Amino acid sequence: MSLGEKWGVGSLVQFAVVDREEDVYRVTEQLYHLESNRYELRAETSSPFYRATVPFAPHLFGSGKTTFCLSYLELVQRFRETSLSSFASDPSRKEFLDKLREAVLLYVDLTELKPTEPKEKSLEWAVYYLIIKTACFQVGIPLMRKTQAYETVEMEALNLVTLLRDILNLRTDQFLLVAFDEVGVLDESYDEFHLKRTPDGRVRPYNDFFGIVRGLCKQDNVFFIVVGKSKGLSIKNYTASVSKVLLHFISLSPLNWSSIFEFLEKSHLKVQTQFRVCDILCNRSFSVNELAEALLEYTGGVPGLLTRAVNMLLNYVQTRGQSFRSKEDCLSCMKEDGFRTVCSQPFVTRISTLDESRRSVLDMLLMMALYRIPFKADDELNSESYLFDAVTEMGFYRYPIDDNTFQVLFPKVFIINLNNASSFSLLEKILLGSLNMEPVDCFFSSKCRVFEGIVAIRLVLMLSSTIRNEFRELLGRLSAIWKEMELPINGPSPLHYMMSVSRGKKRRSKSNKEEKTFGCNEWNRIIHKALCFDKVYIPKEANSYSPDIMFKLHSPDDSNVLMVGVACKGRWKSEGIGWSDIIEEAKKFLDPVSRQVLSKPLKICHCMLIIVSTKLALNVTSELGNQSRCYTSGMRIGGNPFSIPPNCELVILCESDVEMLIDREILNGLERAFSTSDNPPFGDLGFNLLRRARDSFMSWQ
Repeated sequence: MSLGEKWGVGSLVQFAVVDREEDVYRVTEQLYHLESNRYELRAETSSPFYRATVPFAPHLFGSGKTTFCLSYLELVQRFRETSLSSFASDPSRKEFLDKLREAVLLYVDLTELKPTEPKEKSLEWAVYYLIIKTACFQVGIPLMRKTQAYETVEMEALNLVTLLRDILNLRTDQFLLVAFDEVGVLDESYDEFHLKRTPDGRVRPYNDFFGIVRGLCKQDNVFFIVVGKSKGLSIKNYTASVSKVLLHFISLSPLNWSSIFEFLEKSHLKVQTQFRVCDILCNRSFSVNELAEALLEYTGGVPGLLTRAVNMLLNYVQTRGQSFRSKEDCLSCMKEDGFRTVCSQPFVTRISTLDESRRSVLDMLLMMALYRIPFKADDELNSESYLFDAVTEMGFYRYPIDDNTFQVLFPKVFIINLNNASSFSLLEKILLGSLNMEPVDCFFSSKCRVFEGIVAIRLVLMLSSTIRNEFRELLGRLSAIWKEMELPINGPSPLHYMMSVSRGKKRRSKSNKEEKTFGCNEWNRIIHKALCFDKVYIPKEANSYSPDIMFKLHSPDDSNVLMVGVACKGRWKSEGIGWSDIIEEAKKFLDPVSRQVLSKPLKICHCMLIIVSTKLALNVTSELGNQSRCYTSGMRIGGNPFSIPPNCELVILCESDVEMLIDREILNGLERAFSTSDNPPFGDLGFNLLRRARDSFMSWQ
């Protein structure tokens, strides 16, 4: 039987739910908080400051909100012996957890919410009746007529809960968990109901809705989870002050490589459970491990994207009648327009229709995604706009660091279609291209990362600009080779830079010395296109790899090719960057490139390494005479026996010339932010610093 005969295009996959321990713990903790303080809601002398506590997941495209709600109680049972064991260490919490294991979930889809007779414009009655209708459908009994339900409930929360227990056949001491999904429909339907208005005349339907939830929270053994498209932080603030409901964000982290591996191992075709997804997609030479790597690179581990991507891969395999042979084969499929369109269509539609106020921060969000800059959920951009909500509305994915700190994640699978769908500035195109080129887990948090990123973008903009600039003229004076290149380069592309040599897999040299290869698997194609050579092996050192940035320049007739490496030494240490640091960078880059590339008589190639430092040591500054300097082939530097290899140059920029690449004001801000920590809080970096960096980029467009 052929693969195409085993399952059809419309077949559904039974996807496994994996890696939700932290989310389950957080939600369970908030439900327990409601249970242990419920008396505060009912007591006549209750504190006016007490808030009912409800877990809340604002819209995140493809985060798995609905799946999480539907599988939450199953996950509670699965994790109780592992991640929830610490939660149950207290006797009262253990008792709560034991009862939660026996709870019944009632999943209520708010897209079915509509005005309902006999109180047609009452949001409260519409919510009540939708809950009743859902309960009837869930157990398969005839739906209670609207008038009968209204007369039975009499708009009393106690009567509603009593009726639900009767319909669902629950004991009075048995927990009922109600999950409201798609709460965002309230934004589209508030004209259909009689809703309260704020003093300034605004209608905030979420205030009314969570007020209804608060009333239901007064009833014993009833709990709520609310998820769906919303403005997140704004709703959180409004409801806390008006509806007296404290919303706790369910972060829903993206999946890591090991979780995706488990996801693939446990997922089956629903109609034929003997077929595992990974067995269909992988042949003997293509492992589940490689498939997990490929999916992580293109989807960022976002659950909704994973399911879409796997379905597309299954259809692709069925169409051609054979499994994937290699990771490159799989990645080639994921790069196709049709594949990306299916996966990213909801996202592209969303961001393409944003108003200008939200779009105005897109380039900053792209920088934050590329350089992994964290942000606090309550940091304001201005009085009316929050970064958290801007990320939410654009459909970016938030990677939670802790309860209130996030990073922006931008999956590769979105990028091409997004770029084609909207009109972007040159800066945004460069940032999008950089995100498309680098694997999702490539960048790391370090003192140098933001510094390197700003230098990289400034370089590619300055070298491609038709505007006369001092930095290009400086390099022309320092380097004869550079002067011959007849700048500016044409058609700036992310392929010209941000090629970190530290990417790649370990290998062993003939002398059995461990090395890093910057030219393995799918990177071969990128390296060849961008840098005119296939592989460069950089000796593995104890600290860092060189350089941080690479790009290529060529003369108009391609007779000269210049490979440029940039080593950003942004350590800001008090003694500055000394000769030993500089020579180490030169050895690690110029020697391997000279031996492996420049020695081949294929074409005229040259290599340059530019040292960009925030602070040079006194002896280095003294020898340079406070001026930038270029060391050419055969020259020795700093009294060291190391000499510059043939066809190579080393350029050391003095501190005043570094400011051509990164403004002093920005440099001072980075130095303050990174003075005490390798991974500073976002508040230490600040929006103003990002804005200044963005403005400096825009000046070269």
